[in-house]
Amino acid sequence: MVKQVRAERTRQALIAAAAVEFDRRGYAGTSLSAVHRACGMTMGALSFHFPTKAELARAVLQEAEDITRGALARFAPARPVPPVAEFTLALATLLDEEASVRATARLTHEQAVPSLWPTLWRTALQDLMAPARERPGTGPGPAPGELELLAVYLTAGAEAALRAGRTGEEVRAQLACLWSLALGPSPDPAPEALAPSTDECPVDAAPTPH
Repeated sequence: MVKQVRAERTRQALIAAAAVEFDRRGYAGTSLSAVHRACGMTMGALSFHFPTKAELARAVLQEAEDITRGALARFAPARPVPPVAEFTLALATLLDEEASVRATARLTHEQAVPSLWPTLWRTALQDLMAPARERPGTGPGPAPGELELLAVYLTAGAEAALRAGRTGEEVRAQLACLWSLALGPSPDPAPEALAPSTDECPVDAAPTPH
């Protein structure tokens, strides 16, 4: 039993170290030797749990998918206006705070290993918007399909801004402001995470094009 606990701790430490390395250096730039040195393990310990870099990357992806699935489970489908803004803020927070999620996003772009992560959160977004699409409201404001498309683009923008070095606080403030512009004034008090701190969006938090 003690050996099993120790083995699981070693495995999790290797995954955590690999997530940081994949996030910083990408798939091609990450070596197994760098991973085992980063977490103070031996190469033998790494090879025992993950014989190849691809298997290690898949473990990082699996952790990111589990974390994302758990974080998005609290969002229930609703109409006329689903909590799509809060949904994107939750994704931005994951990208900011979880190395495995950032690493998975990068590995997905690099197409280094097959990843279900983008499909996972986009399916969750589609499910969230389903009631509004089936019975759209008649009031002013963007249509459900437009909100869903905006959520996809804003999530990509949040990822790019974080990758460019913006802080999570800056990115979330910008997202909140942009959603306020898109959705317009609400009769209900905005959640604290969605309440802009200024009258203008923090445009200096936008990522620099490369």
